[in-house]
Amino acid sequence: MDSGSTSATNQWETDRLVAFVEARIGEDERIAATVAGISPTDDREFCTWMTTFALDPARYIVAVDYQRVLADCAAKRRIVAAYLEVESNPSRNYAAAADYMETVVREIAGIYADHPEYREEWRELGPLT
Repeated sequence: MDSGSTSATNQWETDRLVAFVEARIGEDERIAATVAGISPTDDREFCTWMTTFALDPARYIVAVDYQRVLADCAAKRRIVAAYLEVESNPSRNYAAAADYMETVVREIAGIYADHPEYREEWRELGPLT
């Protein structure tokens, strides 16, 4: 395989990983925003109240602390943006940073490993091939 096709394959895999992570972040943001819109309080202290989401074990934390979920989503988006910035820079100086940041994005993807679109190869260490 020539380096051009390897590069195209790597870019496709990178795009797929990033799209997966961004989609999961978006899901969390939408649910947290819905909960924020119906919350009886904006108290940032721990409080529990019932919503339809409270019955979904995978989303219960959103009903408990939607502010933290929104902050978590914002932090994940900044990490993905930083990865995309270094990954798209052709300078050799950025290669190690891009590899490291890819590992971080893979770890974020791993949070959603129970999702049907999660790919087991994202669990592996090292650059996508």
